[in-house]
Amino acid sequence: MSPLNTIPLFTLLLFVACHSPVQQAMEEEEADEPAFAMQETLAAGDTGMAQLAAGFTKTDRLVKLCQHWELENMEGVSSVELVMDENNVRIFPQLNIFKDSSVVENARNNSMRIGRWSLPSPDTLLLQFPGNQQKKYELRNVTSRNLYLVSRGKEGQPLYLRLSSDGLVHKNPYNDPFHPVNVQWRIPPRKPESDSAIHARVLGCLKFYALYFRDNIKRQKTRISFLGLPTIFQWYSRGIGLPEKEALHETWVHCFYNRRQAEKGYEILRRLIVDYDFNWPDGAPVWVYETHSVLEQMYHKLDAIGKAAP
Repeated sequence: MSPLNTIPLFTLLLFVACHSPVQQAMEEEEADEPAFAMQETLAAGDTGMAQLAAGFTKTDRLVKLCQHWELENMEGVSSVELVMDENNVRIFPQLNIFKDSSVVENARNNSMRIGRWSLPSPDTLLLQFPGNQQKKYELRNVTSRNLYLVSRGKEGQPLYLRLSSDGLVHKNPYNDPFHPVNVQWRIPPRKPESDSAIHARVLGCLKFYALYFRDNIKRQKTRISFLGLPTIFQWYSRGIGLPEKEALHETWVHCFYNRRQAEKGYEILRRLIVDYDFNWPDGAPVWVYETHSVLEQMYHKLDAIGKAAP
């Protein structure tokens, strides 16, 4: 790798005053170069995406219910109770439902939960979470692009939630960044972890973000949103940065047992960025392709470091 290409990853550690936005554009750049061939090293099995048909009937409800559902705008909620938690912290309602009966609720929030889903009746969606917690929704006006749910509020009043989807699903659900296997690193442990466990948690972080960038590319998004996701990286065109350790975001700390262990995770990433070189691919139509590639390289390098450790 040329010295010029090593500059972004190394020096961006110094640009701590520049914070990456919640959303960043990913418009294609004009170029006369040959088409860019995206390389993938983490996605397994069938790496394609399936487009669900626009039509929807009750007979295929089980199939088409299994996709990403998220709140498009505030018109989709009937009460502030649906977008604020008990600590008055903003919630970004989202359901990621999978064919293996797993579900991830509110992945864009610290209160993210992993559980199981079922349809005890044709018009009832039941979510069950650890600790015998559950949430029940009435299914209304379900289509392959819209999910209209009704639940009960604290006072027993009906609460209406309208979620939307693009109708795209990963043919191999384990390639979905929001599948439970790819968000386990965000579940804080109940006791302090060993250095090897913290290393594995950081490795899970790198895999998630590599798959997340890939997911946005596959969905042909024009903007990539980091809204509500754990904040540790600062994203730039041909660059990945970190904040100062003293400025670690609470969403990163939340993924660990305590701040001290979160700082250990930070140091793992910092050493990875400072001590090793990564190749930024040439000819990519959008900066997101470049970042996806480097995140995969970072994952494999950290994985190799872990396997070589005594």
